[in-house]
Amino acid sequence: KHIKHSAYFYPWNDDPMGILSDIRQRWRLIKALSGLRRDEFENNTPQDGVVDRVQVVRYPSGAGYLEPHCDPYRYQRLIISCYMSKKGVDFKSGGFYVLDSHEREVDMESTIEVGDMCIHYASILHGVKIVDEGESLDWNSTQGRWFLSLYSNVSDHVKDRDTSKSIEK
Repeated sequence: KHIKHSAYFYPWNDDPMGILSDIRQRWRLIKALSGLRRDEFENNTPQDGVVDRVQVVRYPSGAGYLEPHCDPYRYQRLIISCYMSKKGVDFKSGGFYVLDSHEREVDMESTIEVGDMCIHYASILHGVKIVDEGESLDWNSTQGRWFLSLYSNVSDHVKDRDTSKSIEK
């Protein structure tokens, strides 16, 4: 469960500014650390099963959140997030957390600076606490928590595909 705005970019999209190629150079290093070929999945289309996806997300002030979950790790063991906003500047409260071995929330947002990259195992339970809970929601505002995610997803063309798993708290 989540409330967010997302924009998705795929390798087959037009990229007139060369943004995807800049991202791909860095992504290849993380893929190698994960035990994948550096160019694994990057030329795939949905019919191939697994595709690379760049996602830009805004969790809007007053409502944005993501329930605690872990991501599938069959095709991508390391999750890659790049942070595009700062708590205390772009939003006041809430944000990214991980769950420790006792399922207690550990706030990570206070350690994050704009431009930071987080790399973590897909199996780590994580989520986003409601951003600016109690504030009025304005879908047209740019306020909120922003981040960019790099992920190799199993496409809808795969029957019984592996997806994120939520947990009950």
